[in-house]
Amino acid sequence: MTDLRQRLLTCFVAVFPDLSENEIPLASTATVSAWDSLASVTLVSVIEEEFDLQLDVDELEDLNSFALVLAVLNERASKTT
Repeated sequence: MTDLRQRLLTCFVAVFPDLSENEIPLASTATVSAWDSLASVTLVSVIEEEFDLQLDVDELEDLNSFALVLAVLNERASKTT
């Protein structure tokens, strides 16, 4: 498991403590009833703090699953290396 993925997993666990580590990679706004607008804001805040970055307002609407968030983080990481 990549460090990036593990760090994101930790963010999701902090925001969605009722999800198991096996459920989180499949998590999305469609599959997690607790993932409402407040959870989205909290998740973005936790991610920004963990990864020391600022997410673009345009990106926020599209960050509606673990996989999509991971893809954005991977894309950003590849641009900085």
